[in-house]
Amino acid sequence: MKIIAHRANDGIHEENSLEAILNSLEKEYIDGIEIDIRLTKDNKLIICHDPFYRGHFIKYTKIKKLEKLGLNSLNEVLTKIKTDKIIMLEIKNEDKKYQKIANILNKTLKKYSLNFYLCSFNYDLMKLIKEKYYSYKCGLIIGYQMNKDKINNNLNFNSLSLSYAEKNFNKETFIWTVNDIKNLKINKRYNIITDKPLKISNELKK
Repeated sequence: MKIIAHRANDGIHEENSLEAILNSLEKEYIDGIEIDIRLTKDNKLIICHDPFYRGHFIKYTKIKKLEKLGLNSLNEVLTKIKTDKIIMLEIKNEDKKYQKIANILNKTLKKYSLNFYLCSFNYDLMKLIKEKYYSYKCGLIIGYQMNKDKINNNLNFNSLSLSYAEKNFNKETFIWTVNDIKNLKINKRYNIITDKPLKISNELKK
């Protein structure tokens, strides 16, 4: 069972921040991080969960403006990562320009020899990335009543909400978001994504 820090949450720094990412990856009890990426107006990749940041719609804002507001570009972060731990990138995408974001993402990631796991709620996007750039591990996020009909897919892994935790799957599986020990009665083959990696790690040792 691997412990993945949700939005690189280290319990100290702001989630999805450079500081949280680097600090989490230094911890022995954390096996990887999950962070959110979005495309900016000038076709750059920025790290942010929500479509808006401090009053700015990310897809209509240039990256330099967003960096001045405090966000980190994906490139800036990846250049500072030196590990073989899991770097899970959740691709946030509000339009159907799948080929565009796939090409931009590949152009960015191919510069780094890191353990990338790519995922999204968008099945068509992930299917395209897997078919065109087969070297990446690609997964589907399933939850919030989304993608239930696609749970038996041909991608490399599933990222499932807790409501699916007791099911059995013959592929690598991540369960989110596990923040309480009472929710850990799940298949030990599964990996967990959590906002509280230290707490979960300590509970698992008992």
